[in-house]
Amino acid sequence: MLCNSKINRRPDKALQSALLKLSLSLMLLAFSLMWFFIDTTHHFYSTISTSLITIYSLFVAVKTLTVGEAAISYGGFANEIISNDSSIKRIENPSGESIIQNEKAKALFKNSDIMSFLEKYATTGTGNKNALYRLQTALNNLSSVKTTVALLFNPNSKRIFRDLEYFEVSVHPIYLKKPKIFDGVYSVKHIKKETYFYWEVKNITVQKHMDDVFSQEFSSLHNFLDDLPVGLYTIDKDYNICYANNNFAQFLKTKPHHLIGQSIKDYITVDSSIPLNKESWFGPVRFIPSQNAPKETYIFQTAYREQEKNMLRGVIIHELPTPDELQQQINKSMDKVYWIFNNSPIGMIFISSDGNITNLNAKAAELFDLSETNTNLLETLTPENQDILKKSLEHSSSLAKEQSIELKTEKRTLTLYVCHQNSEETDQNFLIYAIDSTKQKDLEVQFSQAQKMQSLGQMAGGIAHDFNNLLTALIGFTDLLLQRHGVGDPSFADLIQIKNNANRATGLVRQLLAFSRKQPLIPKLIDVTESFADLSQMLKRILGEKIKLILRHGTDLGYIKVDATQFSQVIINLAVNAKDAMNGQGTLTISTHNEYVAEKFLFGDDEIKPGEFIAIDVEDTGCGIPEENLTKIFDPFFSTKKNIVGSGTGLGLAMVYGIVCQTGGFLKVKSTVGKGTTFSIYLPRFEPSEEETTNPKVSNIVKGRTGQTILKVQEQIATPDSVNQKLIMGLNISNTIDRSALTSKDGRQPRILFVEDETSVRTFAVRALKKKGYDVTDSDSAENALEILQKDSDFDLLITDMVLPGMSGAQLTNKLKEINPSTAVILASGYSKEIAEQEIDNTHEFEFITKPYSLGDLTAKVFDVLNIKP
Repeated sequence: MLCNSKINRRPDKALQSALLKLSLSLMLLAFSLMWFFIDTTHHFYSTISTSLITIYSLFVAVKTLTVGEAAISYGGFANEIISNDSSIKRIENPSGESIIQNEKAKALFKNSDIMSFLEKYATTGTGNKNALYRLQTALNNLSSVKTTVALLFNPNSKRIFRDLEYFEVSVHPIYLKKPKIFDGVYSVKHIKKETYFYWEVKNITVQKHMDDVFSQEFSSLHNFLDDLPVGLYTIDKDYNICYANNNFAQFLKTKPHHLIGQSIKDYITVDSSIPLNKESWFGPVRFIPSQNAPKETYIFQTAYREQEKNMLRGVIIHELPTPDELQQQINKSMDKVYWIFNNSPIGMIFISSDGNITNLNAKAAELFDLSETNTNLLETLTPENQDILKKSLEHSSSLAKEQSIELKTEKRTLTLYVCHQNSEETDQNFLIYAIDSTKQKDLEVQFSQAQKMQSLGQMAGGIAHDFNNLLTALIGFTDLLLQRHGVGDPSFADLIQIKNNANRATGLVRQLLAFSRKQPLIPKLIDVTESFADLSQMLKRILGEKIKLILRHGTDLGYIKVDATQFSQVIINLAVNAKDAMNGQGTLTISTHNEYVAEKFLFGDDEIKPGEFIAIDVEDTGCGIPEENLTKIFDPFFSTKKNIVGSGTGLGLAMVYGIVCQTGGFLKVKSTVGKGTTFSIYLPRFEPSEEETTNPKVSNIVKGRTGQTILKVQEQIATPDSVNQKLIMGLNISNTIDRSALTSKDGRQPRILFVEDETSVRTFAVRALKKKGYDVTDSDSAENALEILQKDSDFDLLITDMVLPGMSGAQLTNKLKEINPSTAVILASGYSKEIAEQEIDNTHEFEFITKPYSLGDLTAKVFDVLNIKP
């Protein structure tokens, strides 16, 4: 449609012309109609003219609509071009307000005008000051300019030069002329001109750094060539000198810039010559330095092409030594070569094509375990390694270039570089460089394992999140059924079985979350020695009578800060694995000691900082772990016990890995097949404060509306297979406290907005809360919930899932605090509360409920939150 116009002009200009024609036609039509009604005779020509003008006006109106549609499309296309451009683009009015901008501009500048943004983050350098001045001058003078600005978004950075970001900024004025029809040429306002500014910003930080590096390298190379102890020159096909270094110029008793453009023939004797038609040439040449006798030199020269021109570059060696001096220098050089050869940290072996060793250094003899009796390298290798080396020798001979191979021996992994020698004067046909790459290969395996563990952890976290939603609905609806089917009901036992299995599945999800390091933790300072004293009886029951348990504790161990339940689970899982490895008979030794890590290192994707650690070694006398399985033992669902009843899920060590990493520690594994395995757990060491040592338990205090204490519920750490219980005088009151719905201050029932994208969870929770008498409004997304809050924000409580499609629960909470700060918030997630705290502003208070939750957990949490709400 944009191309239908016969005249190639912009659709918006065409629309302006069409609107002008339409205005004129309508004025003419109005005049004709007035004349038609004034002329009562209704002359024939008057009627015909009025009809023709009407038809013409309709035609112009239809034409204007067509042109208007093209102009709308034109504007839409222009907006799409800006929005989808790879660079940052924005159009501002003279006040700095954004008219059109793409997403990248919106993300970078937000609501700030570009000039203020640049002045805010620009560093105080001369270049930036000049760039900002040029931009401001362009805005004032309505001119175009392009410049580069260095911005620092973190003013407190200690690495300013590394954190600087460079942007190429250009601005162009855009003029939109709107003629005033009724303003004459000599009127005060005959033309209204509106000016807009078109900004284009590109992040050129990487290009800037590369240009700086290239400039530094080029400068270093230029200085290197200029200061070489030999003469260098470059000449063209006419013998004119294009480049000369300092050494060459000093030899000719002149300056380098004086030689540029001069003919090199002017500086050599008539009996000497430099050939131009040879690709490579070397030979003696006699030069005539300024006002001196000719001097003998030796030239090495090669030809090359530069910018489609044939050029020559040469190296001049002057002041050649005498034969005796040359022999002494050769002897010294050979001594250095022999010293380097014999003391090189890289193994070097000269061999013939059939593998006979002609020369080797000490490092090569060490790497290959060679002695004076070994004369053939191939005979010292295994058959597999022999085939690899033979193929490499053949390949190197045919291609005449270096080949890289890898050989694995019993002690180490070797990387060999095989180089073929083309000289016919020696029987040393091949030179082999040997490097011990055992540590490098181990690091590569560890790095690959760390990446795999990170990916598996992300996958496990995602599976656990979805599974938690299913379990929440399953447990919730089971609780609703249990309210209608009591102890005497025939269905009661079946419902209890469903709930018990759901709780077992909850434990499996906790293991997945432990591996992904997102499970809820309650870290406390724990005395390692006391903890093992409590665990010893349980460990003895797990290990059985035929396995001996030995506990050895170091002195002055200090404390570790971990979740007590999860720490117990770690030790129990390792003990169970040790029992299986020892087939129920052997010795399990658990020892503890302090260890100081002096340097930081990477463990997985975490950085372990230097400091004091408490090491816990769990050593068994079992069958050991084969080397090929050492990199897989922490993978979830990996197990060597295939098709064995009661062999477990394969999540035990994966959970150990996740918990240890989440507590800031790391693991080491040493294993020998047939002798046993040692798992070493390193956890950061802490010194407890007085408050933490004297008050290890925390009580939840429930208060009434007037502030008086109703009851105190003390948290008690349960065994790993159970859940936390709340006790009063020894009685379990977790689900027996009557938490009926409260009434608000104005006498109405409390209003709750429940946000959950999982339909089954939302259905169960809404039914449970309404049954308690609450006024509940539900929503399946944060966006819909935000629309509800904007229309009616009078809610006492918001309950939202953390993970939602689109806007997250944390983002919805931040929006709610802007609309109604008095509304209480409960966040629901299968992940830890600490993850929620990272996503919500510290100033926003909220309560947390862990998925999967039961009917009693949900109603109790709602009761507690609304009861203590002011």
